[in-house]
Amino acid sequence: MKVILLQDVDSIGKAGDIKEIRNGYGFNFLLPQGLAEFATPQAIKQATQLVAKRRQELEKHIFTSKEQAALLTGKQIVIKMKARDGKLFGSVGRKDIVIALSALGITVDTKNIILNSPIKKIGTFPLEVHFGQDVNASFDVVVNAE
Repeated sequence: MKVILLQDVDSIGKAGDIKEIRNGYGFNFLLPQGLAEFATPQAIKQATQLVAKRRQELEKHIFTSKEQAALLTGKQIVIKMKARDGKLFGSVGRKDIVIALSALGITVDTKNIILNSPIKKIGTFPLEVHFGQDVNASFDVVVNAE
């Protein structure tokens, strides 16, 4: 039986792939779960268009990620917080860093910032941002007292 995968399926393939599978596996698992559809000529045409569109979107995402990483690499982001004796009242977290970056025109998602624990003291802290698809940027966060 020839099917088109609608979603990624472990050990079979990725969404949009056209695969030859056993009838029982297709009828009893893939088709009822909505993970695949029959590979008709019309469905094959739609699948190839969908794969091309996804590839184009991925290339656009990678390009913008590389631009953002180039802007961010080597920068120092300054964040001012209230502090006493070198310790902050509160902490600097991912949201604070994203806000500071957006003031520079750099858009980063909070989940992409690698921060093991919130920053709770004054100083300079090296951080990384993983944009995905092997696109990374390193920068420093400088926390100063107000």
